[in-house]
Amino acid sequence: MPIDSTAGLSFSGQTVLVTGSSRNLGLAIAIAFIEAGARVVLHGCEANFQATYDGLQASYPEAELLQLAFDLSDATAIDRAFQQLDAQDWMPDVLVNNAAHLGLNDDGVLGQSPEFFREVLEVNLFGAFRCCQLVAQHQKQHEGGAIVNISSLASQQGIYGRSAYNVSKAALDGLTRSMAQELSGDGIRVNSLVLGYVWTERWNHLPAGVEARRLKNMPAGAPSSQQEIARTVLFLASASAPTLVGAQLILDGGMATQQLPRDVGV
Repeated sequence: MPIDSTAGLSFSGQTVLVTGSSRNLGLAIAIAFIEAGARVVLHGCEANFQATYDGLQASYPEAELLQLAFDLSDATAIDRAFQQLDAQDWMPDVLVNNAAHLGLNDDGVLGQSPEFFREVLEVNLFGAFRCCQLVAQHQKQHEGGAIVNISSLASQQGIYGRSAYNVSKAALDGLTRSMAQELSGDGIRVNSLVLGYVWTERWNHLPAGVEARRLKNMPAGAPSSQQEIARTVLFLASASAPTLVGAQLILDGGMATQQLPRDVGV
């Protein structure tokens, strides 16, 4: 039996901003909040963003949606976007920092340019920090709220050749802990969701044998679905766990339990 993505949680009367919500996981999270009754700010920069927005309006004609495009690596652009949200009475009660620069290149630590390293951190750390800062300033004056940072197992167990991404996610977890301590007294709960493998369309284009090996080496036997992750984000953002503060909730199919992949052995 399919599990209802809202799981009985209601966000009616609340405004939610999900960064990077034009496709994949961010879109799934945005849809879960829409189905839970929230007003949702969709964020993206991709060429297909307008089509995604139009499709959601057609599928959820009663939903209150706002489309917002800004560059997370540009602090000035972030500030302008939040000024627009404030002017239109769309400041978020809930922020989900989902957008990420994957830090993909073939240069490694020694060949990676400082500019590329900084580019990854600008999006994954500094952009997320500025969004948190602006949202929390609003939440402090309006009876609190929630912030959920989408992190990665790479924050704890680095991915080979992805130093900038590893560092950015480790720093985001540190930021989560710091904000949780400072903001909980203002009714603002900050938590992070630490992910392993997430199913996306890219799984349909993996080289031969790669998917089978991945599945063999995941204790759960499957990657996390976007819908499962979205349900977990809703729980973290809800009032169902008022003392869940500063957590790094791991949703990774059991990968963090392993010292080595199963097919390597000890």
